[in-house]
Amino acid sequence: MKKKQRLLSLFLCTALVLLAACQAAPAPSPTPEPPSQESSGVEPAPSPELASSAGQGETMADFVPYDPTDLKVPLQMTEPWGDVYPFADLEYTTQAEVDLCRRWLCDLKAEDITALYGVTIPLGHYWTGEMSLEDSRKVVDLLRSIAPDLTPLAGGNPPTGGGWDVAIHTKDEAAALGFNGEWVTFCYQGKGYIFDGTAAPVAETCGRIEGLLYKYANSDSPVTECYFPAEVQAIYALDRDAYIMAEVKDGYADSKTIWEGLENRTPSGTGPSGYGYLLFTNEGKEYVYLENTNEEVALNKACQAALINSPLHPGWLIHMTPERMVSADIMGTGTITNRDKLLTLAEFLKEEVTVGPQTKITSGPVNPDMPAGVFAFTITFDSGVRYDVIGYDEFDGTGSFSIYASDLDRTVSYSLDDGVASKITAFLGDYR
Repeated sequence: MKKKQRLLSLFLCTALVLLAACQAAPAPSPTPEPPSQESSGVEPAPSPELASSAGQGETMADFVPYDPTDLKVPLQMTEPWGDVYPFADLEYTTQAEVDLCRRWLCDLKAEDITALYGVTIPLGHYWTGEMSLEDSRKVVDLLRSIAPDLTPLAGGNPPTGGGWDVAIHTKDEAAALGFNGEWVTFCYQGKGYIFDGTAAPVAETCGRIEGLLYKYANSDSPVTECYFPAEVQAIYALDRDAYIMAEVKDGYADSKTIWEGLENRTPSGTGPSGYGYLLFTNEGKEYVYLENTNEEVALNKACQAALINSPLHPGWLIHMTPERMVSADIMGTGTITNRDKLLTLAEFLKEEVTVGPQTKITSGPVNPDMPAGVFAFTITFDSGVRYDVIGYDEFDGTGSFSIYASDLDRTVSYSLDDGVASKITAFLGDYR
């Protein structure tokens, strides 16, 4: 089902993390004194001399060589799924892939890094400023420090939840590392690897990296540049199969990518991806359905990002035109035909009703149960189409909600976000 695919896509894109430890000891060489713990925030790794003397029962995988070099570039916070993040289809791993990542991390020198990028998800918006050089170095040191505790992962379902990604660029190559709560992933040279990130040292270190990234992601980030032209009133990302939409705020979260992609796209007529956008303009509204083509990868990813990181709304509520409402029949209240009251109802439904990502689609209307928390109303439009809405307030913060559209003879059922059911019952109770 497309919802499951979207979650998999997210966590394969957002899990990219830590990795590695070394396989063989570096040749002993004179090494400057390590920096103090205060300067890096990370316990200094054993010196090469200590590592080379580990021999009695210890392997070199237990040590990451100390890096005395200086980081010259700060980490740049970004929006998700940019070109700066190497991407590859992720695969489960064996010890050989763990050793590959360990070698890469052990060989990484801060002075060789030419660019460093990071992102945390999900967020309502993304701060795109620079991390301090000191905190950037902490991120690099923390990434290297997890190498000894990485282990292979032979299978399993993708975890659900947020995560972070860090991309490291050098003069010759780029790699992306990430973590999503359980998986550590590594994208390098066109291949993607999944490692078990549940070991306590790995999870703790990844949590520290997340804390550094969130420290900047949660900074005040006013919109300073907008991309939508004046005639565009709003843009919504949509999942066509799940009947859900999420507003794309101009100036945040891929708004530049989305507008430039929509402005320059040339449909090829190939298979639809299931995603798209709804544009509200001065002239009305327009749907743009995306395709599964290389040219639309960025638009598809940006659409999925919006659907993951922004509040979700029932698609038919966003689609409806309030000015075409002629009546609202509300259980316990009666029929409302006053224009101002209908517009107030429409505004409330469009802005306040938010739902979870899982939906159920059935043919025909549904017959409501009648528990204490039921609410119901019917909206009729000048076209003769009606929406029959039935919902339930469970009085514990949760609730459910369904809409039947008479023109499609179809019902879409949703779970309401926490607290929304009580908002609806309170609004309808005061709506006279």
